[in-house]
Amino acid sequence: MSRSSSWYAYWLIRSNRFRKKRMIKKQLAQISFDKTTILYSLIVGGYVFASIFIFNDFMRQFQDEFIFIEQQMEERFWLILTIVPIRYVFKSFRNPGVLITSSEYQLGMLPHSIKSIAYFVVIEQWMKQLLLYLIIGTLIILITPIDAVLIWIYFLLFWMIEVFMTIPQWKLFQASFFVKVSIFMSIIILDIVGTLLQQTKVISIIILAIVMITNIILSKKLFSRVHWGRVTEINDFLVWNMPLISKATKTKFRRERKYNIFQNRASRKRPFAYTDVVIHKRLWLQHFRENIELIIQVSGGLFLAIVILTFVNDVIVLIGIAISIHVYTSFVASIFTNRFHTGIVQVLPWDVESFRNTIKSWAWIGFVPIMIPIVIYSIVHFTWWSIGFLFLILILFIINLMVKMENAAALLDKKLGQLTIKEIMAFFGLVLIVLCEYQPYFSLVSIGIFIFVLIQQKDKKREAR
Repeated sequence: MSRSSSWYAYWLIRSNRFRKKRMIKKQLAQISFDKTTILYSLIVGGYVFASIFIFNDFMRQFQDEFIFIEQQMEERFWLILTIVPIRYVFKSFRNPGVLITSSEYQLGMLPHSIKSIAYFVVIEQWMKQLLLYLIIGTLIILITPIDAVLIWIYFLLFWMIEVFMTIPQWKLFQASFFVKVSIFMSIIILDIVGTLLQQTKVISIIILAIVMITNIILSKKLFSRVHWGRVTEINDFLVWNMPLISKATKTKFRRERKYNIFQNRASRKRPFAYTDVVIHKRLWLQHFRENIELIIQVSGGLFLAIVILTFVNDVIVLIGIAISIHVYTSFVASIFTNRFHTGIVQVLPWDVESFRNTIKSWAWIGFVPIMIPIVIYSIVHFTWWSIGFLFLILILFIINLMVKMENAAALLDKKLGQLTIKEIMAFFGLVLIVLCEYQPYFSLVSIGIFIFVLIQQKDKKREAR
């Protein structure tokens, strides 16, 4: 089959899809707007277009701020170059990067080559992205006094990384979850080390070299071991998920989940032991599968927040660490409470204490990504006090998790918990993290807190007996 006929078949699918989406948007516009509204909208649009040039004079009042931004763009060029590829590694957790839907895939099952169809898809994506950067760059040049050459350099850089990261993102999407996490963490650690050692230029060159070598190696294995079911499932959702239509019709678009990261685990093929611990772990896996996107967003967001804050200020970093512990433990408690309001768990009696014990191991696993930048930061900034600082972090995490889980269990029992000494210590204990910036000796308080927690646990066991 010739390439021209493959292009014609692909273009026919794309034009029909565009026509269908345009009809849906047209129906929405007919429902939402009338002739009078359209007329006023055109007037407002014309005013906005004319105000761009007027606004340019107003923006000159902020000349100093724009000069500062321009200086930062010049000084942080290599740092930004090392950070941008992280975005595509992170996207590979839920996006293959190549928009092959079930329609394109079915076309590849016909006498047309799936390789040719994939090339058409990729080239179209690159051209759309280039056009978008041109429009955004032009608007920024018209509105701001920032050097036009610098803006075009940055947008050309972003577009080139978009092109060179297409293949790595595509293959990473097919890889296992642990491979993605390992590569993601490796790049983050490499960036942090390069920034702390003030070798961002060297690190950026290394990352670019790795990306180029990866493209060369993987270009021969683009379509080997491709999980087309997951690819088409996610791309169908991305194509037909229209937020404006969803908001207007009050209908939420949901992705039909046929595949998940827990599906092919070896443990699922072993004989199932019908004990409380095993049953509860399986129920937690099911719950995590249903909320995997939210979990990744929270853990990844806190991870990135700590990484970004390390480039701002030392005190701000410690405040961010304290807030991250509070947010993460609150999130785990909300997941714990939500488990009893969904699925089979909400209609059958269960051992709440056993559920609380089994979620703790998962809570520690989710806290590992947050601890990685904290460990690197503490080693660089606290030297010999790093062990005490990390011990303080872990103790405060345990206490906050314990307190919030107890409150969640009390709410499930419909009991209004009273403010206890542990809750006060858990809340104000986070302040100790910030105080370590002024005096590392505050980390020694963690020993006293640890002893107090052990005494409290022994007293609780005696009361249970």
